[in-house]
Amino acid sequence: MSNKPSKKHHYLPRYYLKGFTNDGGSFFVYDKNTNKIFETNPDASFFQNDLNTVEFPNGEMSDFLEGAYTEIENQSWNSLDNIRNSTRKISIQPLDRMNLFLFLLFLHWRLPGNIAFIDKLSGSFFNGENDLDFFNIFSKSSGPVPEEIKEAIRSSSAFKKAAKVVVPFAPFYKDKDWLKNVANWRFLYSGDGNNWFIVGDNPIITHGDKDHDPVNCLKEFIFPVSGKVILINADRAPQRMLPGEFVIEYGAAILERAQRFVACPNKEFLETLVKYYKVHVELGKTNIIINELFKMLQ
Repeated sequence: MSNKPSKKHHYLPRYYLKGFTNDGGSFFVYDKNTNKIFETNPDASFFQNDLNTVEFPNGEMSDFLEGAYTEIENQSWNSLDNIRNSTRKISIQPLDRMNLFLFLLFLHWRLPGNIAFIDKLSGSFFNGENDLDFFNIFSKSSGPVPEEIKEAIRSSSAFKKAAKVVVPFAPFYKDKDWLKNVANWRFLYSGDGNNWFIVGDNPIITHGDKDHDPVNCLKEFIFPVSGKVILINADRAPQRMLPGEFVIEYGAAILERAQRFVACPNKEFLETLVKYYKVHVELGKTNIIINELFKMLQ
């Protein structure tokens, strides 16, 4: 049996993406770079080769990060299914909320758009008291670890990638109110039970200046749980159904935040959203999209 590391690494898990497919198990993807729409499926989209492959100092290649993500994901899927199958009349259980929160934290820091910020954060480890001081290193003799050793670890490419599975734990260690925050989440549903909420390669729509704060990055955001269910965490999260135009504004926000790819089970609807988004591009108004979306929640 070969021990060769895997190569094809999904930054949006395939199980999650299945919540945005049509009855045939496929969806249509818009490529912002090429301005093309094509049909594909979760297996063949939203991945990068060797995204989670690390090289150790001895030259050995490893995909151990893929195993770490698989463990977290497997813990989350039952809860994700429970939320996807819920209705307005069904309360989301605390355990399902907590599992989804853990999944979202890991998802946030593994997205390609956040790689540069993880590189920065990796330099903050082992520096004393800060938001990442819950993770430390010690010598076998219990004495201080030489600074040059710390710096060698911090600056290694392997540690920079491994930091993606350490940073997500920051809220649990550094925010005493994280559970209260999760309890205030609101789940909203498409009015007719159809898939109107699209997904992109940067699907957590954050709002504010703390998008890359390891403790507070998910204090205010909108996230598609599936094409039929959306999660809203905001100061004034709505208690009722949102107007139909919210779906259009949400779609424009997903397109704006996407680095490259956006997916939808309905080609015609995706084409409509792309046209609407391009109006903002042509007018130089893409900077207002996220603010306008959150204003609709007030």
